Amino acid sequence: MSAVLTHRLVAAALVAATLVASTGSARAQGAESAGSPSDPPLPPDDHHVDAVPSAGSAENPKPGVSYPPDALIDARMRRSWNEGRTRFFLATTLDVGWTYLRPRASVGYGKPFGTWFGVEANPIISGNGLGGYGGLRLSLPRFDLRAGSRYVAAFNRNYLDPQNGYNRQDLDSTVGKPSRVLTLEAEVETSVPAGPGDIIGLGSISYVTGVPTGQYVFEETLRVIVKPPLVWRARIGYVIRFGSFRQHSLGIVGEGLDVPERDDSLTVRVGPVVRIVLSRRVEVRGSFVPTIVSPDHLGIIGGDFTELGFRYRWATE
Repeated sequence: MSAVLTHRLVAAALVAATLVASTGSARAQGAESAGSPSDPPLPPDDHHVDAVPSAGSAENPKPGVSYPPDALIDARMRRSWNEGRTRFFLATTLDVGWTYLRPRASVGYGKPFGTWFGVEANPIISGNGLGGYGGLRLSLPRFDLRAGSRYVAAFNRNYLDPQNGYNRQDLDSTVGKPSRVLTLEAEVETSVPAGPGDIIGLGSISYVTGVPTGQYVFEETLRVIVKPPLVWRARIGYVIRFGSFRQHSLGIVGEGLDVPERDDSLTVRVGPVVRIVLSRRVEVRGSFVPTIVSPDHLGIIGGDFTELGFRYRWATE
């Protein structure tokens, strides 16, 4: 086993062990990022660098490139999805982690996972229901905008009768009809350099439909009980970048959600996020953002435990 592979496996194991110890029974919620919305600006591929060619070595495996090695990056690959030519492409992302498997496909024009515009879709499969998401997406350096619709047919989540607050027993009640919810959503995500890291922000507006008049519903992705139709969400945080090329990030975020039609419905969550880049294809990602303030008492299910695992990305070259 090579030294690079050994370092890679040890780093991944340490990060995964730390996350598991801190999150217990975390759940996947369907949000997307644990860090800033785009790849960090890594050094370009040697085909795009004007440098005096030199023989490859263990210290500098890519001839013609003078940057130092990084044990967590495969030096035989392009270092970032920001490289390469602008083109039409097909891309896939697979998130595998603590209690979830989440595939996603994209078709677009640009540089996949970097600067591009196109359509994306993913199935939603969990022990609570089935569904899917589809929509348009525009991704630019430090800016990401998506708009689409999400449908979820619940197995064991029913429409809820109005009341001031709900607990886990209310949510798991078998009284009533299983929910079928269509959510129209627009979301923007951005980041701004600040000191050793980035200020990150996210904002979204959701329009929840398919709920019988006079009833509420638990929105599976936002993790809040909604009186239709509107839900807004705002998140801000700070991540510190580290690594030879500042490709990894660790920080903390805080977010607020509100349902305008519900009285005293403000939900506040705070917690850490982490992203460890093993190569341009493989990352370790995690977030643990529990609810601090809410009119409901739903336990861990009411928090945003988006990711606790690995992400694999592929795209046509």
